[in-house]
Amino acid sequence: MKLGSVTCHATDDFIGPDDLVGVLGTDRFPIGQFEAGSSLDVGIEMPIAPGVTELTILEADVIEDDVLATIDLTQDMDVDRVFGILTGDARYDVNFVVISEPG
Repeated sequence: MKLGSVTCHATDDFIGPDDLVGVLGTDRFPIGQFEAGSSLDVGIEMPIAPGVTELTILEADVIEDDVLATIDLTQDMDVDRVFGILTGDARYDVNFVVISEPG
């Protein structure tokens, strides 16, 4: 799975930037820090472990992380996808591609 660019239209946090984190199975990885109007080409490549079918995107907070989205990775393999996040006050576009294993 490769995350391309992430565009923030509005943050989840009222004050300060959002710190986005991805969760893929048991792997947790930083995506980046975003403010409203920012866009970042994150270029993160992560292998997908057998049995993992979802990517969860969190907004990391000190007390409790906020789940912004859970993306089904089994849909539309090998094509660029854009997933819109509309959770709470957060508004994001996440560009990614899931690359199937060679047969």
